Amino acid sequence: MKELFEQRVRSYFGEDSNLFLTKLNEPATQALFLNTSKANKDKILSLIDFPLKKSPLSNENYYYESDNIGKTKAYELGLIYPQDIAASLTTSFFKDKNINIIVDMCAAPGGKSINILNRVNKDALLIANDVSHDRASILTSNLERLGLDNVIITNKDTSILSEQLSGYADLVILDAPCSGEGMIRKFPEIFDTYSLSNIENLAQIQKKLLEEAYVMLSRGGFLVYSTCTYAFEEDEDQIESFLQRHSDMKLVKIDMPSFSRIEGTVKLSPLNDTEGQFFAIMIKEGEEESSRIKPLKTVKEKLVDDFIKENLLIKDYYLYKYNEHFYLSLKSLPDLKNSIMRYGIYLGDVVKKRFEPSHALYRSNTLIGKFRYVYDLHDKEYDSFISGNELKINEESHYYLVTYKGISLGYGKCSNGILKNKYPKGLRRML
Repeated sequence: MKELFEQRVRSYFGEDSNLFLTKLNEPATQALFLNTSKANKDKILSLIDFPLKKSPLSNENYYYESDNIGKTKAYELGLIYPQDIAASLTTSFFKDKNINIIVDMCAAPGGKSINILNRVNKDALLIANDVSHDRASILTSNLERLGLDNVIITNKDTSILSEQLSGYADLVILDAPCSGEGMIRKFPEIFDTYSLSNIENLAQIQKKLLEEAYVMLSRGGFLVYSTCTYAFEEDEDQIESFLQRHSDMKLVKIDMPSFSRIEGTVKLSPLNDTEGQFFAIMIKEGEEESSRIKPLKTVKEKLVDDFIKENLLIKDYYLYKYNEHFYLSLKSLPDLKNSIMRYGIYLGDVVKKRFEPSHALYRSNTLIGKFRYVYDLHDKEYDSFISGNELKINEESHYYLVTYKGISLGYGKCSNGILKNKYPKGLRRML
């Protein structure tokens, strides 16, 4: 299969093919972007204790050198997200656009969802979907760590999602399943399933997903299509065919260096000091139309409402119950029926006639500044807390948002001067 790939490489890169193949023997790039929805750029950079190098392709992305980035303070605090620079660029063009409803069709593990929420207005609602339950669980965990909570996470077949959301989205992100040629340097096991028939089968899946994306898109709405492959069948051919099928879809040209054969679309590779990525942005022309979905019904639960009143500085909110879990939102959310994994902020559960809050509640960016009781850790306390230890604190008995340098980390329950640690066991690390 390596011979097939090399043969195709020569059709992609022409006279640069040998240089590209040489680059494939170099280590894959390691990169990240900053989660500016949680703190400003300077604050985040002050809390990063490993070397960074700014990317020439973007002021907001950095190469890094760290063998275990997952155990750094910046990662634990949700201030950074590891993602290849080329992948980050796909959602970097929407800062000043009127985007209120976003649908990420194949969202796991969450990088493009997270990146777009850093760029659009803070009230924008993201519907992040993945058909795989396991992958949707990873997506949920990543969004929770970064505190991004104006989100509905779904675990649906995209055909069902497109029916429910017809004409609803201002932005649809389709990071399509693909043959992965652009990730071979990072994951050489891709060669195990690499074949022309696999590329052709994936091209048919991509065509179907593009049609579903079209259905969900409102007039005036944007569609981002991306892959991490170089295959013409999955990249340029898909865009050309899609635009031919839909005369109301127009390409939004991106002014960036690229070796894509379609002017205005972007294709990057290790020759650009990134991994492989193709993307195109399109707009659905026509007069704006309103598409409404029935709102999800709110509930009243005295134990939960009492907890909110005692612990949060909010008066107006929407309380939801789904699969016996309670969710909180500061705006009304649409009823997407079933196969939902998260409805806004996961508030907690009623257990044995008492309310138990969730870790997700205390990671929320939406609720920053709205907790009545906050305890900020100093350095030694941080290390102890992140390891799951209780702390002695001179505070009254309440639930406390636990922060580090003002950044939300988790929570604890204080009783008789002892802060009982509620940091999830699966996230703790031993010193």
